[in-house]
Amino acid sequence: MGKAVKKEPIVSTLDQYKNQFWSVIAAADAFENHDSEGQKLLYVALEKLFDFGEKISRDTSAFEEFLDDRDKPLNKVTKDNPYNALIELAFAKRSKSWRSEISNVLRLASEIKIKAPLSQWLEEGGGISGRYKDAVDHFARPAATKAQKLRSSRLDMITSELKQSRIVKKALPGVALADGFHRSLLFSEGGQTFLVHVRDEDDQKTIDKYLLEAAGNRKPDDHPFAGRPLYHLFRAVDLIVGTCKPSNTGKFQLIAIWNEATDGASVTKLRFLSDAYSFTNATVTLAHALPELEGRGQLVLELSDAETFRQLFQHDCQWRVSADDQDISIIDDAKSQTRLMLRPIANFVDGKLRQGAKLGRRTRHFLATCVGMKSSASNLDMARALFKKANGEQLTADPAPKRLQWLSDGATLEVGFTSAQGYSGLSYPFLDFATPTTALDPQMELLLTDIAEFWKTASAYGEDLAGCIADSDVAEAAFCIDHTFEGGDHFEYVSPMVLGVSMARTQVCEDFTAALVPPPISPTPPSGPKGRNPSKSPTSGEPAALITPVASLSSSEPRPRSYKLIEKNRRSKTNFPASPSSSGRAFGAFITSFLPEDPGHRADRKFDIEWQLEWWRRMTDIPVHVIASNWTDEEVAASNELRLLSKRGGGVTRVGPRILIENRVACLKQLYQSDFDWGIIMDDDAVLMQAENHNSSYRLFAEMAVKGKAAYDGVDVFAPIYGRKVPFNKELNGTGNPYAANHVFKKNTDLKGSMIVVRNFAKDGRPLLLPDASFRCHGEDTYLALQAVSLGYSTMTSWNMVLEELSGESTFAAGDDDRTEKMREGHERLVSEFGQFGLRMKPGSHSLDKRDFERDCWGEKATQVTVPKPQA
Repeated sequence: MGKAVKKEPIVSTLDQYKNQFWSVIAAADAFENHDSEGQKLLYVALEKLFDFGEKISRDTSAFEEFLDDRDKPLNKVTKDNPYNALIELAFAKRSKSWRSEISNVLRLASEIKIKAPLSQWLEEGGGISGRYKDAVDHFARPAATKAQKLRSSRLDMITSELKQSRIVKKALPGVALADGFHRSLLFSEGGQTFLVHVRDEDDQKTIDKYLLEAAGNRKPDDHPFAGRPLYHLFRAVDLIVGTCKPSNTGKFQLIAIWNEATDGASVTKLRFLSDAYSFTNATVTLAHALPELEGRGQLVLELSDAETFRQLFQHDCQWRVSADDQDISIIDDAKSQTRLMLRPIANFVDGKLRQGAKLGRRTRHFLATCVGMKSSASNLDMARALFKKANGEQLTADPAPKRLQWLSDGATLEVGFTSAQGYSGLSYPFLDFATPTTALDPQMELLLTDIAEFWKTASAYGEDLAGCIADSDVAEAAFCIDHTFEGGDHFEYVSPMVLGVSMARTQVCEDFTAALVPPPISPTPPSGPKGRNPSKSPTSGEPAALITPVASLSSSEPRPRSYKLIEKNRRSKTNFPASPSSSGRAFGAFITSFLPEDPGHRADRKFDIEWQLEWWRRMTDIPVHVIASNWTDEEVAASNELRLLSKRGGGVTRVGPRILIENRVACLKQLYQSDFDWGIIMDDDAVLMQAENHNSSYRLFAEMAVKGKAAYDGVDVFAPIYGRKVPFNKELNGTGNPYAANHVFKKNTDLKGSMIVVRNFAKDGRPLLLPDASFRCHGEDTYLALQAVSLGYSTMTSWNMVLEELSGESTFAAGDDDRTEKMREGHERLVSEFGQFGLRMKPGSHSLDKRDFERDCWGEKATQVTVPKPQA
């Protein structure tokens, strides 16, 4: 006979909460019934209540049921502060004002995530009354009315109008008043009108009020793009990229975007993410959700695509969000359509991404005024010019300041510089504090790069932005914006303080956890450098029969490219020199051009190479040789630019359909059979950016020819900057950069194969760099670089030129999963080839681990080569 076993009763989670709350009630009753030990017992009761509230408020369903049993709704007020309801339940006999004070103190303790026990925290902060003052300060907000948001813009508008609407054109004789507006009256008598001065002792606030009355209900003109579709999405992307990207270059950056329900309504959130530890961050909430995102989960807009959207939105095209069963993207209506893909967050979860954290105490509330931000940005530009001029007159240049300091006279707080020549003499008046403000800890400063970009980006939208200083702890201190725009979109921005000369950033970020519940969107290929639809022609050198087909991005056919418009745009942005830059035949160019079978794609390729060849012909005198793969006799004869190649010593080599690596090997062999010192090996879509901020550009080859080949010992293989992988503008054009006066080459084993410059090793009697043409996997560019390094050669990036691709779409994979597998296959082949030199696969990844390989093969070679440019 079996032994009976008594079962333990099962206690539900809700019952556990109910039992815990009874201990809270008991502690509250003890306080009510023992006045002699009131404060001590109150702190005990509140500590129990706080512990209970922190647990149950995170369990929404249990909290809602708990409140429902006590006839309390879980409404918006209770969601914002759960202690409103809990304090009322525990201390029902107390007055409403007493309960409100306590609930706000507990809300503060919850929001700033106190680390000490509640009773200790209360005692250290002056008890309930002291902490209540902290709570009032923390949760205070400047007025957020429409008039308040636009105050400085309206003042700027009316003052500009009044200055241009002078009744009396000449100054009044014998009248001398301080600059600015003054209250006066017009007095008329006997047909004559006189100006009568009233008084000039009014302070600026009185004068501003007077001017705003004159402005009436009018407001400044809207943003010029405000009427366009997706304007609110554009503003969100512009604010995030403009304010967060500049000080976070060199790190992995992206924007997460998703829909979520808030108070029963759907909103769209955009949040800046990075793999840096602490960084400037922002979140924008769109009051009106993008319906195409519903049910899609968290998606990612890569930062390069966000930058493209930000730039192209300024053109005349209309943008929309396109979604079908498989894909979701942002597209325009241009004839040559731009398509920017939104990818599932699941594709990026291995990146150890971080986001802005919820910060502690918020004090010193202010308005960052629109007019003040514009004035500060203008003054900073002037300061930089003055500083540069002053430095030019000295033998030794002073370093430009990198930090903005907090300056205080005991009652007001502003930002500025105390010593930097040229900078300290100007004001940066963008902060209007709500109350007299005390000084901050002197070691806390602002990163100038952050604030300068904030001024320029945020001031474009015409509103005064509400903000504050987070300073519960120096280690978490930050400059914050917490502003709701007219129309309801919300902008949260956090710039960490920097601590003194060490430039250490305060800790304002936390790990990002992706919401992976919804099923991921079917993978699609990336959009390519210009975001064009990937149902396109193969890259140069790849016959269609050897390439995996790429699925169309949508059910509709891709729009044909408008060659006329593309050519007009190319010519408008290109400045050809009066005569080509001459490199004295030190360089030869070798282009591989493959024409696919599809008539439309074939036409695209021919159109692009015609421009490429014209670009090289008019920019330089470098002889160009073309490997024409799968071209017909008629097509070669019809090409004006191919006919002109022989005039410079170039030519055309006709071959049948061949894969890319075979054509590249042919280019290298032609180089080694020539007398050139260097060969520029290119695909048929490669030119160089040549604006003023792109450094030497096409002139680099002539400059190197003047210096001679020997000056570049240590440089064997190099490529231009590839802007989609390496943000370059601030580095290339920053104050005191070495690139204006020098040719600078930096180690890089991950070169972009669209354009690679190779020494003529045959001419130097050195081993030839020739890839094995049987390599048919993904990774031809990596293969070339790894082979070069294994032979003892250096592979570098030239920081004096920037690659521009005319099309350059990727076609080697049908989707992200296929892409990963093809990369894995190619990398495993490379490991089999170079494993003897230490090349490995990263554990559990499709990526290469090149650390041992580079250590063993690169050895003691220089990782940077700097050569002074020739004198002009």
